Amino acid sequence: MTLLASSLQATPAQDDEQRFVATLQLGPSPDIHYLDANGKPLVYAAFAQQLGAGRDYSSTTDSKAGAAMLRLRPPGTTTGTGRFSFGRGSAFPPFELPSLQGGTVHTGDLRGRYTLVSFFFAECGPCIAEVPMLNAFAHANGDMGFLAITYQDADTARAFVNDRGFRWPVLHDGQALIDTLGVNVYPTLILVDPSGRVAGAAVGTTMRDGPDKQFADLTGWVQQWKKASQH
Repeated sequence: MTLLASSLQATPAQDDEQRFVATLQLGPSPDIHYLDANGKPLVYAAFAQQLGAGRDYSSTTDSKAGAAMLRLRPPGTTTGTGRFSFGRGSAFPPFELPSLQGGTVHTGDLRGRYTLVSFFFAECGPCIAEVPMLNAFAHANGDMGFLAITYQDADTARAFVNDRGFRWPVLHDGQALIDTLGVNVYPTLILVDPSGRVAGAAVGTTMRDGPDKQFADLTGWVQQWKKASQH
């Protein structure tokens, strides 16, 4: 009985993780994922060891789902993260972000259909140039979901939407999600499959050709990503 009782007791490492997770305030059954600076999974003990050595991290959460993803920043940095490293099959990070259209969008809102996510900022020339093509693509693909995400505030995002005639749903103040994904080149497009996993991505897309060629390119990419994700 003594051996059984001792085996049921939490180890010091488990106690430490429980205390750490409690600070995230994600409810009784949180789902936490730890990543290194390259976006690779870590166990909590390795993550905590790096924190003890002075490393900083980004964190994106979805309180509705009780989920979080924490990613170590590169050594010596307190902003940004390493390169984009979410390949096909990676779970899209949990998030909850305010929408210009009102309310809050959560991770679970992407489930059930393919969703194309565009990361942009207002002063980004290529982001501005691709707006007509993105509008046309969304109009032609009504069976899909669409989200545009920026790290900027609501006023800046709204001005971009109004000035450029952007017709996608827009989420703002998304720096934590952007850091955790490792998006640092704009624009970046990510296709999320119906189960919430990355189906494909185009990082730092630069569409210098006319709108017809841009539209054809994006259509081809999305078709390829969908086909690959179904195998």
